[in-house]
Formats: sequence, structure tokens, C-alpha cells
Amino acid sequence: MAIDFMKLSHTFPSHTGGPQSFDLTFTFPTNVHRAEAVVAGFEIGFSSSDHHLFRIETEARVRSITFGTVVVSVTYALRDSSGFFDDAYNGTVQVLTMVDRT
Repeated sequence: MAIDFMKLSHTFPSHTGGPQSFDLTFTFPTNVHRAEAVVAGFEIGFSSSDHHLFRIETEARVRSITFGTVVVSVTYALRDSSGFFDDAYNGTVQVLTMVDRT
């Protein structure tokens, strides 16, 4: 068994109205037995103007493992001090996936 790593990123378009989600697909050359995903970095902000931050949320979790393919679900959100998702935001999230493969 071997430990392997892969990093991918996704750029989220400008959005208003709640958290955004996207699936990233990591393809390894052999079967994957176990996998974990972590947020390796992110850059997000409000699309049109500056606001006082209330909460930034980022999450990466393994959704499925099929042979050498690992699908990771990425969710992120940004809210200002009003506490509502009423301002457009966008950004990029980088995800690192670590696997145990044969």
C-alpha cells in the first residue's frame, strides 16, 4: 500500500443566497482503499464591495471512492455582519486529498 496526495482547486462564480457546493474528482492510477480531504487554502470575498465579515464557511469531505476515483464535495459560504446571504461573493477553494492506494 502507498500513500498518495493530489491537490485540485475550484473557482466559484459570484453568487447570492446561501452556501455553494461543487464536486471535485480526483483520479489516481490504482485502487484507493481510504481517502481523506482537507481544505488546503481558499481566497474568497464579496464581489461588489467591502463588508464587515460575520462568517466564512469552508468544508471538504469525501463523498465516494470507486476504484481509483475519489469524489470530494466542497462547500463554502460568506456572510457579512447582517447575518444574511444577501451580498454576492465569489472565490477559489483548494482541496488536498490524501489516499491509501495499491
